[in-house]
Amino acid sequence: MAAQQIGVDTRKQLKPEEPIELDPQIRLVTRPGGVILFSPAQLPNTTGKTRFSIDFRTVHLDDVAERVGAPNLDSECTGTGINDYLRVRDLAHVPAELQALYEDGTPLVCSAAGARKAG
Repeated sequence: MAAQQIGVDTRKQLKPEEPIELDPQIRLVTRPGGVILFSPAQLPNTTGKTRFSIDFRTVHLDDVAERVGAPNLDSECTGTGINDYLRVRDLAHVPAELQALYEDGTPLVCSAAGARKAG
């Protein structure tokens, strides 16, 4: 395995698809212990400063069953981790019949019409 140079990221990075307006700036400030939730489809950090984050990945079982969800724009992964999700209430895994939908590695069907709307 070749050594990777620290500070060099060779992965494909998201770029804006159109010019973005940087001003006026929006700064989200939370109370201590506050949380800001956002989609991974947001623009990358271009500030030159380190941003710390913790990922809490969630799925909605209806979306799993219908094979819809937000597009994965920032990686070229193959395979699935669907069997890693646990229900908080009882730590049960995603049902086996739903896990089986993802075993072949077929990508999600991502469309504005098919994706669950938040709210």
